[in-house]
Amino acid sequence: MFRDLLERLHQFRRQQRRRRQQADLDRTDAAALATQAPPNPARLLVVRNDSIGDYLLYRPWLRRLGEVARQRGQRLTLVANSLWAPLARAWDADLVAEVYAVDFGRFSTDLSYRAEVLRELGAVGFGEVVYPVHVREAAVENFIRFLRAPGRLASQGEHRTGPWFAALDAGYTRRLPATRAVLFEYDRNREFFEHWLAASGTLPLSFAPTTPLVLPATVRAAGAAEAAGGPYVVLFPGASAARKRWPARHFARLAQGLRQRYGSSYRLVLAGSPADQPHARQIMKLAGPGVALDNRCGQTDLPGLAALIAGARLLISNDTVAAHLAAQAGTPALVLLMGENYGKFFPYPPALLQAPCRCLFPPGQEARLARGEFGPPAQDPDISQIEPARVLAAAAELLG
Repeated sequence: MFRDLLERLHQFRRQQRRRRQQADLDRTDAAALATQAPPNPARLLVVRNDSIGDYLLYRPWLRRLGEVARQRGQRLTLVANSLWAPLARAWDADLVAEVYAVDFGRFSTDLSYRAEVLRELGAVGFGEVVYPVHVREAAVENFIRFLRAPGRLASQGEHRTGPWFAALDAGYTRRLPATRAVLFEYDRNREFFEHWLAASGTLPLSFAPTTPLVLPATVRAAGAAEAAGGPYVVLFPGASAARKRWPARHFARLAQGLRQRYGSSYRLVLAGSPADQPHARQIMKLAGPGVALDNRCGQTDLPGLAALIAGARLLISNDTVAAHLAAQAGTPALVLLMGENYGKFFPYPPALLQAPCRCLFPPGQEARLARGEFGPPAQDPDISQIEPARVLAAAAELLG
């Protein structure tokens, strides 16, 4: 009984904090957008706040949307997560006229920063606003209902409920259907794009064929230049959450096994962001001086990382952006993951792959999947239970 009371108290406090947050954002958004440029039918705004992997799986449909906008005489502006905004500027400038890079963590909490961003957007005057994110974030999308664009479209999303989402939903001129079934994220984005086409009256749904998942030709060319120095295997030890990281000691044992099996036939390259340096140093220490590891963590920007992966013979990675880059670059990949979101980001549907992309899960999760249990497990699987010997054997199969 005491635990029930405590839980109700925590829930009440969460609701209070959420109401205060909504009130603060309402005041900020209304004030920042009180003066807006008149809506311009030739200006289209797309808001995408999720992570790098989400962008990579949305990018084909962003480009299709950009093509349709160009046919309609519209200029496309993209509000992008600052994590991947440089990729959109480098790869999509032919179809995206402007990219606003926004730190969405700060955008949701720093009201001064939020107001600054919104005043800049309000000065443009958009005729249509599109929020295609399936896992909607109220603190991000709240401002859209204060824009004066005649068309404001979003996905129904995960069918969340509550007063805040009711207010958000009422602020859209149209919410596009979203199936409740688990979809691979590429297909989820396709679903939204097709409904957007139908809603706009531009083309019928049957005119939306499959769009390939490929990186730009410039990335593949840069990858070929990387490969000119000799064949190499990329190990990517980083991940957005600690529970998604295969342990450094396992990566070290894997590196030892690869060196023992292949000698100097393949260079072993550690890749990642500056935040991955501690993991890389630990792997190098545990692998020992007899295993040569080229530590490139923090030495490449995102386009450089894409090129490095595009030129590799094999990528061995946690569930993170590197695995998506490999799948779309045509690089064989071995992905180590918990599998709690099975079917949403991995495994890739075979029809979308240009090269093998094999997923390894902890034994308990493998057993669940073998029984056809694809829903989220009761608790997160332990990725450390994937043994290095399994990974080495799978790597050997992919390397031939």
